[in-house]
Amino acid sequence: MSVSILRILNLPGWNFKMSYDGVSIFAPTKRDATYIARSYGEAFSETACKLNGKVKIQWRGCKQPIEFFGWMASEQPPTASETAEGILQNEGAVFCSQLRVPSQLLYRMVAAAENERPVSIVRQDTRKQIIVNQPMAEMLQTPPEIATQRIMTQFWLPEDLAELERRLHNDRQFTWTYSAGLNERAWAILTTQFEAFEVDGIWYRQGISLASPQLVPIPPGVLEQA
Repeated sequence: MSVSILRILNLPGWNFKMSYDGVSIFAPTKRDATYIARSYGEAFSETACKLNGKVKIQWRGCKQPIEFFGWMASEQPPTASETAEGILQNEGAVFCSQLRVPSQLLYRMVAAAENERPVSIVRQDTRKQIIVNQPMAEMLQTPPEIATQRIMTQFWLPEDLAELERRLHNDRQFTWTYSAGLNERAWAILTTQFEAFEVDGIWYRQGISLASPQLVPIPPGVLEQA
């Protein structure tokens, strides 16, 4: 690992140890763990590759650590047990329809798995919802296998979707109250914290629902072709 990483790991509250399967890092808080994962994800993947193991970041009370595997830094495809689905879906906490998951998306999946609020991530170039956590699947009243295949243009009013994408481009992060489809049979008023972010040249939007949906009549014709 780099000198800058070792400096962090030697600060009060941090700890790490080597084992047969890689490196385990113990962060003071979840925020610290997320910060170091964001800042040094590529280095952790390279370390895991060199050790033929993994780098695991934990914090007090964490249910699902952030993990980096060697395949993230190599051209070799991951094994089934190493994919994000295999890592995180074993407890039904988060669901992803994208097989190859860059490390920056992976740590967001971990955060979504631990979030008690409904969380979803949409890939902006395809408008496909690729990630939902269990609370989001329950809020949408939709099996996650279906929710993570949806093209989200079908569940928005065209003018609201245009406004959403304009604000994502200009503000990157904001909270907005609007109306949208929960599923093919229900429309609701929603309050969501949106964030636009980029991973490997691809833009995504993350939505965290901040309030319980308020059901309203479905606008005429909106979901007819959903």
